[in-house]
Amino acid sequence: MLDLSPDELALYEHICGTLREAGIEHLTASMPIAIIVRTFADWLKACAECDDKGRTQTSKTGWATPTPWADDEKRLKMELGQWLPKACLTIPSLARVRKDTGDQGKQDDLFAEVVGHAITSPASASRH
Repeated sequence: MLDLSPDELALYEHICGTLREAGIEHLTASMPIAIIVRTFADWLKACAECDDKGRTQTSKTGWATPTPWADDEKRLKMELGQWLPKACLTIPSLARVRKDTGDQGKQDDLFAEVVGHAITSPASASRH
């Protein structure tokens, strides 16, 4: 459904694994995580293009302007800055969630048994 490339899927799995290890609930965050993965992959491509082709271009009249890929890199970096805290993928956002929830903040999960069974099922390829 998300149609992620192999590199994007590896990043998606890494993010979910990291959140799982940190004890952060993320089972319902597939859409935001997919957006973060795609944005991060696009940002890496824009960074590589900036490294290869430069960040500025000079017109015939001598005016220097940013290249389109430099503008993309800047925009994508700002988007990541907005999305990463929403998924507890920054140190301050993770610290805030841990402080706010603590042990008392853990919600009872009516479906924990079903989810646990699905996660441990050998037929299950993904664990999110």
